[in-house]
Amino acid sequence: MNKVSYWLVVACMGISSVAWSYDQESSPVYIGQSVVPVILNVDLRTIPVAEPWKPGDPVKVVPEHVASEGAVPFDPDWVDPLVAESTVGSARYPVTNNFAGIAYTGVRPPDTVGDVGPNHYVQMVNATQLQIWDKNGNTLAGPIELSDLWDGAPSSECAGGNGDPIVVYDWAADRWFLSEFDSSANNLCFYISQGPDPVADGWFVYDFSAPNFPDYPQYGVWPDAYYVTSFEGSVLGLYAFDRDELLQGNAAAFQRFSIPALSGTSPRATRILPTDLDGTTPPPSGSPNFLIRSVHASQDSSNLTDRLEIFEFSVDWDTPRNSSVSLAQELPVADFNLLPCGPGVRDCVEQPGTANLLDALYNRVLRRAQYRNFGTYESIVLNQVVDAGAGVAGKRWWELRRPIAARGGADWDIHQEGTLAPDTASRFMGSIAVNGDGDIAIGYSISSDTIVPGIRFAGRHADTPSGTMLGETTILEGVGIQTNSQRWGDYSSLNIDPSDDRTFWFTSQYIQANNFSWATHIASFTLEENIFTDGFETP
Repeated sequence: MNKVSYWLVVACMGISSVAWSYDQESSPVYIGQSVVPVILNVDLRTIPVAEPWKPGDPVKVVPEHVASEGAVPFDPDWVDPLVAESTVGSARYPVTNNFAGIAYTGVRPPDTVGDVGPNHYVQMVNATQLQIWDKNGNTLAGPIELSDLWDGAPSSECAGGNGDPIVVYDWAADRWFLSEFDSSANNLCFYISQGPDPVADGWFVYDFSAPNFPDYPQYGVWPDAYYVTSFEGSVLGLYAFDRDELLQGNAAAFQRFSIPALSGTSPRATRILPTDLDGTTPPPSGSPNFLIRSVHASQDSSNLTDRLEIFEFSVDWDTPRNSSVSLAQELPVADFNLLPCGPGVRDCVEQPGTANLLDALYNRVLRRAQYRNFGTYESIVLNQVVDAGAGVAGKRWWELRRPIAARGGADWDIHQEGTLAPDTASRFMGSIAVNGDGDIAIGYSISSDTIVPGIRFAGRHADTPSGTMLGETTILEGVGIQTNSQRWGDYSSLNIDPSDDRTFWFTSQYIQANNFSWATHIASFTLEENIFTDGFETP
C-alpha cells in the first residue's frame, strides 16, 4: 500500500502555524500558535499490524519523576480514620467481558489507558500502540504503531511521539480523541476522529508545540474546550484547546496558564487533574472547567491542612484577555497520610517472593476526575493512594457535590469520602467513575507479600451508606511478579459505556508468568447482580 495516498494536506501546508497578534507580555494567558491539521483519510485496518516484542528486542524503562525533598516518614501508629467505616463488605458482581489487551511493547511502564464508545473499545499503551475492539472482544484494528500514521505525511515531531498516551470518547460529539507527547520538541500530538467509527472514519491530526515539556498530560472533555494539565517542573501547565475547531478539522489554537507546584518536607503535590465530562447532560451554561489537586499537610509548608484544591478555568476564545484561572475553593478532607517510601522514590508496594517494590504513585489524585450533571446537582469523583495504616496502600476516594438550583452562590462540598482497605493487601493504581444511576466503582491493582499483583474492583450503589463500598470482585488473578523495574504505570482507566450509561469498563496491567513482562487486560461489569454475599476476599 502507498501510505502517501491517504493523506490530505490542508491548504497545501501540512501542519503549520498562524501567529496571533496578541501581547503575551501583558497578560498571564499564553496563546499558542494556531495549528492547521493534516487530514488522515484511512481505514486503520490497512495499517500494518505492529510486530510483537520478542526477547532480544530493546527495552526502555521510563524513570520515575519524583521530588527530592526526602522520604515520607513512617508512622507505626497511623490508621486511616475512614478505613473502619469504608469497607463493609457484602456484595460481589459478575464480570461481563474479560479479554486480553495490548501485549508487552518493550517499554516500562505501559501507562495503560482506554475508553469505550457505543460500538468500540479503544486502548493505547506506551511505545505508542493503538488497538480497537468491538464490545465482544473481537479485534477490529491493530495493534498499530501510532507513529505509522505519519508515514508519507508532511514532516512533524509527532512522527517520533514518545508516549503518555490518552484515549477519550467525547459523548456529546460522538467522536474519539487520542493524544501522546513528543519530548524532543515539547509537542502534544492530537488525533480527532472525523466520525464515530475510529476504524474507518479517518482523523484530523494536530501537532501543537508547548512552551515547556508537557509531562504527564491529563485530559478533560468540556463543552468549550479540551482541557489539559501537565507537570512542567516547578509549575503545572493548564491548557485549553479549542474543541469546536478541533472537531471541525479547522485551524485551532490553545490558551495556557500555569500555577506553581507545591513544595514541602514530603514529595510535592506535583499533579492536577481537569474534570472530564460524562453523560448526556452538559454542565450549566458558562460553567468553567474544574481543576483539582489533593494536598497533604507535609506537601505545603504554608498550609498544614489535608485538602482538595479546586481551581476554575474559564476560557474566552474571542477575547483571550478575559480568560482566567483562579483558586476557587479549598475543601478540608478527612486526615490522610502519604505512603512511607524511601527517599526520592515512590516504591512502596510489596510482592511475594521478591524485595522489589512497586511504584504506588502516592502523591497525587489519579486519572480521572470525572464530572457528571445529575440535573439537581453536579458530581465529581476522584481517587488517590494513601497509607491505610502500617504502610499498606489503600484507595482514598471522594465524591464532591454542589446543588444546581443554588449554583450562583453554592460551593462544592465533600458529599462522601472513604478509604478502601479491608485487609493487609495494597490497593493502588486506581481509577474511579460514577454511572447514570449514581453507582460508583473503583478499579485498581492489588498486591502484597502473599498476593501476586492482580486486577480487582469494588463498587457501591447510590443508596449504599455514605463512604462505604459493598465489596470486591476479581477481574484477573495475578500471574507473575515484576523484578526488573519498580514502575507500574502512571494510570489505569475506568469508564462508563455510553450505550446504557450503566456498564463500567476497566483496563489495567498485570505481569505475565515467568518472563516478568507486563500485559494488559480489559473488562466490563455492572453493579446490578450480586454473585456473592460473603464480603471481601481475604489475602
